[in-house]
Amino acid sequence: MENNIPDIKIRSIIETADFIKKNKSSLVRFGDGEIDIINHSSIPYQPYSPELAKQLKNILETQSDEKCLVALPDVFQNLERYNNSAQNFWKGHFERYHNFYQELHKSDWYANTFISRPYIDLEDKSSAAESFEAVRSLWEAKDILIVEGTSSRSGVGNTLFQNAKSISRIICPSHNAYQKYNDILESIKTFGMEKLILLMLGPTAKVLGFQLSREGYQAIDIGHIDSEYEWYQMGASYKVKLQHKHTAEHNYDTDIIFLQDNDYENSIIGRIE
Repeated sequence: MENNIPDIKIRSIIETADFIKKNKSSLVRFGDGEIDIINHSSIPYQPYSPELAKQLKNILETQSDEKCLVALPDVFQNLERYNNSAQNFWKGHFERYHNFYQELHKSDWYANTFISRPYIDLEDKSSAAESFEAVRSLWEAKDILIVEGTSSRSGVGNTLFQNAKSISRIICPSHNAYQKYNDILESIKTFGMEKLILLMLGPTAKVLGFQLSREGYQAIDIGHIDSEYEWYQMGASYKVKLQHKHTAEHNYDTDIIFLQDNDYENSIIGRIE
């Protein structure tokens, strides 16, 4: 463990996408927020819950297989690929969680959490086009079911999901979605047969994705891909706040002006409140 950074093997974004396509795998992505919760901290949008923390740790210690990939951030080698603020963030993360990673029952390899974050934190952003192409190919000509928070509006106002065959949505609470876990799971099982399920629901998405993968569904935890795609399309060099929907890392959904969008409204087939 050099400079507090554990020796953990992460597959590339392209390798992760290829594995999912080949095996019709589900994907569960861990980031700093999930590690915080496992270590007894609340995060924006999701208060700490002992039950959630236990489930997350169990999933994190499960070896990836063809049914379900478990992903970690691609920050354990070559941290210099990222911009200064990202490097400093992850160095602080490793200082705080040095012991956690040492004691973690580690797998041989992990998929890449940054499959949903392929742009903004990179110093050299030239790989983003290829990454987005690989990710978007996962839902090419598929019927997709998006499970997201009330202010997420993923794909609204951009072309992210334009290549899907159809889009349906289940809208869930943005805050403490885990409290409604059973209702959300049942709704997904009701509407998600024969669909590719895309989860954008914080730590709750990890537990949902893992459970659904064990019940024969394909569920991809795709997180903040929408914010990344918006930033990529505008050529942003910092995390610009989006006016009309939730923005990654802007942790308070204030001053959002929701625009009337009939395609969005018509895509909603379930609401959990």
